[in-house]
Amino acid sequence: MPTESPSIRIEFRNEYAYVVLLFLLAAVFLFSNLWIGDMGLDSCAYATISRSILRTHDWLVPHYEHCPQFQDCWLHPPLFYWMTAVSFKVFGINEFAARFFPALLGLGTILLVYLIGWGTGRSHKAGFLSAFVLLTTQPFLELSRKCQIDGPLAFFLTLTVFFFRLAIQKSKYFFIPAGIAAGLATLTKGLPALGILGVIGLFFAIKGDFKFFISGRLLMLMTSYILTLCLWLGPLLLAGQFQNFVHNYFGGQIWGILTGEAASQKGLFAGSLGDYLWYIVALVKRYWPWLPFLIFSFYLGLKRRKETPFGFLFVLWILVFLLFFSVSTLKFYRYLAPLYPAFALLIGVMLADKIRDKAFRSLVNASLAILFIVLLATSLFPLYFGKINAPDKTEIKKMAPYIRSLTQNAEPISIYKLNYWGTVADFAFYVDRPIRNYDTDETFLRSLQAGEHYGYLKKADYLALPQEFQAQFLPLFETKNFFLLTNLENYKSQLKRAFPFVIY
Repeated sequence: MPTESPSIRIEFRNEYAYVVLLFLLAAVFLFSNLWIGDMGLDSCAYATISRSILRTHDWLVPHYEHCPQFQDCWLHPPLFYWMTAVSFKVFGINEFAARFFPALLGLGTILLVYLIGWGTGRSHKAGFLSAFVLLTTQPFLELSRKCQIDGPLAFFLTLTVFFFRLAIQKSKYFFIPAGIAAGLATLTKGLPALGILGVIGLFFAIKGDFKFFISGRLLMLMTSYILTLCLWLGPLLLAGQFQNFVHNYFGGQIWGILTGEAASQKGLFAGSLGDYLWYIVALVKRYWPWLPFLIFSFYLGLKRRKETPFGFLFVLWILVFLLFFSVSTLKFYRYLAPLYPAFALLIGVMLADKIRDKAFRSLVNASLAILFIVLLATSLFPLYFGKINAPDKTEIKKMAPYIRSLTQNAEPISIYKLNYWGTVADFAFYVDRPIRNYDTDETFLRSLQAGEHYGYLKKADYLALPQEFQAQFLPLFETKNFFLLTNLENYKSQLKRAFPFVIY
């Protein structure tokens, strides 16, 4: 008779099995029910700009459709818009298509972190732990499931580091794809992506390898980087739009972020120029449960900079981007996205040798259990791994089909006291009608009296308008917080098509 009772044990004999497990986990978390929930943040604005590419066939100049105030939208280079436009072409214009590439590149970022960690720590344990940390970083998962630029930026920066490691450890010719990846990062979000080139330069400077700055390695890196940028800047120059881009992007967007002018103009001012600790406080609030491990790993990274030189690159990655974002007056939690892969790599590489094999196997088995639980849960329940960003966004989405049924494609809607880059962006994407935005009672009332048949505004703003106006313009549809108005004559004619009711 056996002296021990039988047990079930899962052993991973092949190291590539860890990659498969991580791939399945990440795919479930990133793609599960990607088509439900509100868009959130600036997602509708980016989706609207991407949709305009398919309609105007203009792949050079981004256009903010339905918003004359931002008709030529130079806030970011166009690579993210190109990807989203391609997704719309393949999957149709919907929420899933808008989020597809961020989720796909989020998955790619997790796999790249595994490969970088594996190569740097020279063990699958370091790779798996690094990727597991990133996979369980809630802000990263949330950004990767939204139509946002910051997640794809993190992917291309991580891709640059991946090829840079190969250039250091394998062949100098990997500086060419590293430069291409850095160029793609710049075409995604512009100037902030240049930080990764600064990280590479600092890496060689601190090592004392000053020959790099006069070598063919730097030439290959910068040549491939510049040629990648020319994929857009070259045609832009030929089309006569290069000067407009420089004036509006560097003179408007970048200068405004550094000085705070853009923040105050858009009502998004997040702190003064001297508020250098904003992101440190943000990490204390949001980077759990990994913050204590990050602090300890940061100490080890500094201590082992000679023992693990490439691991020190992750410390530089964190410091350069944290400094750049900290001196900017426009601050958002999502700007931390490029740092999450660096955090995960630093933790995974520095702590891998401190985790015993038994504890590591327990972590792998727990990950496998999580995979099966999440797969079962998502197959039985309509789970959405996100949150409603703002109630008014959901209300616009609900009212949109009714507005489209009442109006023609070119018929404008009068909007009252709503921000273009915020609520109106959702209106532009979901309702898909021309927008006339008014900030005063006089201009809004005049627009409706002059022939614009419909107005959209908050209930509180409507009730604050003069009584004579309320008698002339009546709510046709309403949600919890908003009214769709029309004039008295149109109201009577529309009664035959749709009786006024509340939409919930």
